Amino acid sequence: MRLKTLLPVAAAALVALFVIAFAGTSAIPGHEESASPLLAGVASSSAPTSAAQSATTTHAAAPRAIDPAVISARNLTAAGANLLKSVVNIYCVAKSGSGLTSASGSGVIIDSRGLIITAAHIGEYFLLTDYPKKGSVHCVIRTGGPAQTAYTASPVYISPSWIHANSDTLVENAPKGTGEDDFAILAITGSATKDPLPASFPYVPLGTDIPKVGQRLAIGSYAAQYLASADIRSDLFPTIVFDPVSDRFTFDTNTVDVLSIRGTAAAQEGSSGGGVVDEHDRLVGLITTSSIKGPISDHVLNAITPRHIRASFEKDSNAALDSYLASNDLSTLVSNFSSEAQTLGKVLALAISGK
Repeated sequence: MRLKTLLPVAAAALVALFVIAFAGTSAIPGHEESASPLLAGVASSSAPTSAAQSATTTHAAAPRAIDPAVISARNLTAAGANLLKSVVNIYCVAKSGSGLTSASGSGVIIDSRGLIITAAHIGEYFLLTDYPKKGSVHCVIRTGGPAQTAYTASPVYISPSWIHANSDTLVENAPKGTGEDDFAILAITGSATKDPLPASFPYVPLGTDIPKVGQRLAIGSYAAQYLASADIRSDLFPTIVFDPVSDRFTFDTNTVDVLSIRGTAAAQEGSSGGGVVDEHDRLVGLITTSSIKGPISDHVLNAITPRHIRASFEKDSNAALDSYLASNDLSTLVSNFSSEAQTLGKVLALAISGK
């Protein structure tokens, strides 16, 4: 469906609020104010006559106020560093003769137990591991830089609405979409190396706040548009960039469902499933679609909001996403979805075969 812009009056108001909050500063993520200390030094009297007098006349100055924009920038830098630890590469290899192409996408760990959120058009590969025959597609979770195979994973949820509406994307030459319902959740189920699974994973939880137009955010993914296949296999690194929201869109009437960011280096192939975080270290966007032609300055990245993700999940499953994930262990989450995973896999198989 066509995206509809939010009311111009509301958008203008949000921009004004941002300008007021950040006027008078050029602080950017990572910028340090070195000209003045955070706290003033100790001030003492000019000519104390005794130790006792000195003690009574020497005092600490009041703390100097810190520019809120500087605090915000530093918090965003820290959030970006945590996102860098939490973003993963989802690497799926399709065997020759399967009729499928291999894929490299991104994901973000959103729970210390090892739950990963990604785009449905990446997660759908996990539904085709045995198409057209057993072992035709092999997917692994890679981490670090360069990306190294680390974990195995299984689907916990892949949006049925998205699969039914986009079942033929894997056979299209240049698939397009709006990002609506385009999300999936995977569970890390095992180690793909000799190392055991960690007791807990670095993660970025799903947020609830809606970023304003103009608000600077951290964006993390395994962008790979300018890499050859050999580089993706052995020399793929995660990227973190900091860019402001340029527009907001809705799939409904007055809800914020999509954040749009222009001129960002994160708008590349391979970024699908990557994350957008705010200064509070919360995931506020999941990268789903991008305009990637021309110079970087012309690229546009679109990310669906947690508000849309939660609403979509509840629409299809009649359950609240956060409580559902929290109230079940990973093996139960995988088991609960196994029957639907088989059904959705058959939908994809029929679309791929052309029947």
